[in-house]
Amino acid sequence: MRNRDHEEVIVKIPGQMLRGIAETAAEVKADSDGFVYLSTTRRTEDDQSNLIREAMMKGYVEMSHINLSIATECLYAEYEAEHTLERLVSGG
Repeated sequence: MRNRDHEEVIVKIPGQMLRGIAETAAEVKADSDGFVYLSTTRRTEDDQSNLIREAMMKGYVEMSHINLSIATECLYAEYEAEHTLERLVSGG
């Protein structure tokens, strides 16, 4: 069945998800076609959110390594500055 706004496709859905769709559609007394559309749309949006979340986590981990390197370099410079100050103040 084709409509100007819709196109028919065949989608393989995991059995657990399909059972959940059927149960929920029965509870709200909705047709399963529309419910499958809404469910797959939400699932796609959730998957995109998870991809973004994973990319952000990876970015934070990478940035933490960079920050650690910068902090390590600055620690040595801070030690040198403190040593120089002590030398100048004590006159030696």
